[in-house]
Amino acid sequence: MMPFRTRRRSAWLGFATLLGTMFTLAAAAPLHAQVLSDPRVAEFDPSPDHWTTLESGEPAVLRYDLAVYLLGASTPFGTVDMGKPSPEADGKIRYDFSSQVTAWTLPGGNYEARVSAVGPEGEALSSPSNPFTFTNPSQCTISLTPPTVEAAASGGNYAASVSTGEGCGWAVTSVLTWVTAWTPSGSGGGTVSFEVQANSSLSSRTGTVTVGDQTLTVWQAGAPPCSYALSPASASVAAAGGSTSFTVTAASGCSWTAAPAQSWTSITGGSGSGNGTVSVSVAANTTTSARTGTVSVQGQTFTVTQAAAPAPCTYGLSPASYSAAAGGASTSFGVTASSSTCSWTASSDQSWITASSSTSSGNGTVTVAVAANTTTSARTGTVSVQGQTFAVTQAAAPAPPECSYSVTPGSFIFTAVGGDGVVGVTSPDGCPWNVVSDQVWLVPAVLNGSGKGSVVFAVKPNNAAAVKVARMTIGPWVVTVTEDGKLRRVK
Repeated sequence: MMPFRTRRRSAWLGFATLLGTMFTLAAAAPLHAQVLSDPRVAEFDPSPDHWTTLESGEPAVLRYDLAVYLLGASTPFGTVDMGKPSPEADGKIRYDFSSQVTAWTLPGGNYEARVSAVGPEGEALSSPSNPFTFTNPSQCTISLTPPTVEAAASGGNYAASVSTGEGCGWAVTSVLTWVTAWTPSGSGGGTVSFEVQANSSLSSRTGTVTVGDQTLTVWQAGAPPCSYALSPASASVAAAGGSTSFTVTAASGCSWTAAPAQSWTSITGGSGSGNGTVSVSVAANTTTSARTGTVSVQGQTFTVTQAAAPAPCTYGLSPASYSAAAGGASTSFGVTASSSTCSWTASSDQSWITASSSTSSGNGTVTVAVAANTTTSARTGTVSVQGQTFAVTQAAAPAPPECSYSVTPGSFIFTAVGGDGVVGVTSPDGCPWNVVSDQVWLVPAVLNGSGKGSVVFAVKPNNAAAVKVARMTIGPWVVTVTEDGKLRRVK
């Protein structure tokens, strides 16, 4: 696709929509076509190079300009920069230019428009549109009442009335940092409301705000000579100490010095000129009485009030001790604190004592779990709460019994076919014993037990001719089992 050439003609312009009435102007429309009134929207096909990128990497089309001519004139009296709008779903570009021509001084008569596609290598100009007119060109003249607003040095909210024709749009523009426009734009008659900031300078100041094509002048008086104000005038600080600050408001050129009246406060930013900020650091109050101090700035006083330090916390435990059985147990004790803000923790000095609590300040309860004592000695431990002690004593586990064992009978004889047998075991309660056979053909039904009991066993058949002997150990005793060999028939 060819790049733009200067003044290269194309045929992709059309216009549409005026005051809600849809119309289409064909490219290079004849002069005797219908003359339209007060168009608002330009509708045209994009340049064939709309999406083209040059070898330099730049877009072939940077923007579109809309130029308005008196019918038949070669020089436009007004041009609108439309930027580079994206085509809509039907492929057309539509651009509402009405707000950009309302401030033009129009000579009257018939007009025509052309669109230029502007790129790095020049521009492509369309053929002229259908003729059209702008009715009542002077109806959008804007006037302001009052044209000058006089503001006090302290600032405040002010307004000016806008008079213009119905439907005539206007915008408010201000580059003044001390004037903030509240009403950014409007249409027809209305009001421009704005805020003027306080003037801290001793000199008056003047600036302008643009409303449409008119200028609104804002004059503000200077501040009175060297008055001072502190904000806030006081602050409260916790007993633990901390920091606070206040602002000094003074006219430009008015110097000041801040001085604390007590040793437990220190300041940063203790002097300045005009507006400023003073930071105040307050040391901790270790006494049980509240105290008040001041910082003076040119006869103005900033007051600091600091809370008293809290009274020392005291604690009590109830009950103070517990005796647990050897098998373990759980208990609890109450914690009484002198204030709900008094914090505490519970800790055990023994691994077999576990302490827990759902609260950590004020009055509360501590739950204590004591594990079983498996030793034959009594033991003691403590749970500590802020220097207070809850004593735990646990009984010793009972000594194990002295074990003795006997078995009945101590031996068995089986034929070659095998069979079952039972051995009675006698032992004190709690004394354990194990059962072990040294032959696979002797199978005990149980492998262990304790106290008084019995052991059932099975003897498998003996298919060999030789006699077999097995030993079954039960605790410290050995039971002998003999099995005859199988007889062989002699032929």
